[in-house]
Amino acid sequence: MIEDALSYKNLGPCLSSDLAAYLVEKHGLTHEAARQRIRRASNRVKQLAYLTFSRGTRFTYLEQDYGSPMFWGNLFKAIYSQKGAYALALGAVQARGIVPVDHFYTVCGSPKAQQKKISALGVLERMLDAKIFVKDEVDGIGECILTKNLYDNNQLKELEIVSVRARLLAEEIFIGAIKEWLRRLSIASFDCIKTRADIKSPPMVGPFFWDLSSPSYLAPLVDWNKHEKPNPGFVVCDILFLESVGINQIEPFLNKINSLQALKKINKIIYIFVALSYEKEALKKLKEKGVIPATPESLFGKDIAKAFISLIDITKKSATGEIESKAFDEVITRLGSLEGAMGNMRGAFFEMLVSHIIRNSTAGNVYLNRTFKDNGGEKAEVDVYVAPQFGEPRIIECKAMKPGSFVSNEEINRWLDIRIKRVREHLQRLEIINKNGGVPNFELWTTGRLSDESIARIERTKEANKKKFNLLVFGPNEIRNVASSDDAALKILKEHFLPKA
Repeated sequence: MIEDALSYKNLGPCLSSDLAAYLVEKHGLTHEAARQRIRRASNRVKQLAYLTFSRGTRFTYLEQDYGSPMFWGNLFKAIYSQKGAYALALGAVQARGIVPVDHFYTVCGSPKAQQKKISALGVLERMLDAKIFVKDEVDGIGECILTKNLYDNNQLKELEIVSVRARLLAEEIFIGAIKEWLRRLSIASFDCIKTRADIKSPPMVGPFFWDLSSPSYLAPLVDWNKHEKPNPGFVVCDILFLESVGINQIEPFLNKINSLQALKKINKIIYIFVALSYEKEALKKLKEKGVIPATPESLFGKDIAKAFISLIDITKKSATGEIESKAFDEVITRLGSLEGAMGNMRGAFFEMLVSHIIRNSTAGNVYLNRTFKDNGGEKAEVDVYVAPQFGEPRIIECKAMKPGSFVSNEEINRWLDIRIKRVREHLQRLEIINKNGGVPNFELWTTGRLSDESIARIERTKEANKKKFNLLVFGPNEIRNVASSDDAALKILKEHFLPKA
């Protein structure tokens, strides 16, 4: 009876309360008898561990159906039907596909700690224990959260990774721009703005995390205490660069607002949400709550808005080497006019250019932002990794500096002492190097300058390890020479990255 009810031809996987109601209606059992039948069901009937729903109900399914499309569809439907913290977290992760762990605490809509509320960490741990979420190390992003059904679909996951990298880069650049915009208008306190890039001290107002936060001394937000000293209000901002943001995607943000407005001891706050565009219902709801529903166009104009959309497209294409030099140049030129933007995009764009140049001159596979681990599990990110058809691999460290500025000695030492060691151990463990008696190339490509101390350190390391690896440095002159056969790439390098010859 139970197994038949849980089959695809009837209910399929469902909440135990729905299953009991079905038994009552279909088979004439009393509610108590239905509950007893479910409790005494065979071992083939399972209930999802770690996650209970209202009134102690559990998600119930047949063992053979675990992980099927109907299993996930019905489970997600059940979670959303209950609303609450788990529904907000699931909606946030599904909207974004893949979420860096550090960003999860902001996007899930739950507090760091608040009475009678489950914390963001508690939500994450429970969803991980229930195997609804999975933690995964994603190249170029780091440790991330994604749903188990996406994690199990390798092909879809790889496509999602490309999209997420592009979106995160665009959001990072925009956060830098809006940070400067808030400063210039004196909406935010100049030296007190925090963004989600501040991992050690993330932006917080009240018990909630945000993508950006700052005290604000605007007159309508300030309260004066009895000593005639101002108590500032705050400005907070969250960002989601989807093609169109709907009501479901803003619910975690709205939940944070509702929770803060219910607190008595919280100063006045300006709320900003940024998206590429909004569905009508979402736009209406944000306005009703007094939120500023910003877009790149409303803040910086049509040209900048188009540049952010092009940036996302270019970043996706760079993963397969399909960079259109003209579009690339236009994006850099337009976004470069935004204060606070170029610093955040210089490094990423330089890596894309280097990978583009190498793809056009090397037979083999070229990868951006690969993560390698030494024998102890310590990580090193490789900016550009080249697996040629013939010969040994090339491991390229990219340093995009302002023309004429120096790469710090500390960065050079970190590259020589830590990153190279970790990558070599990874390659040796996988037997990728030394197959034919050759040695890998570790390369530094930089638009900046090296100090005499760094140059001497590189030469010593090169000589001492010549039987283990080659050590090569490509400065501005060498980069010009390598890119000389690609007129479009050379033009971009000269105009935006390299010092004037």
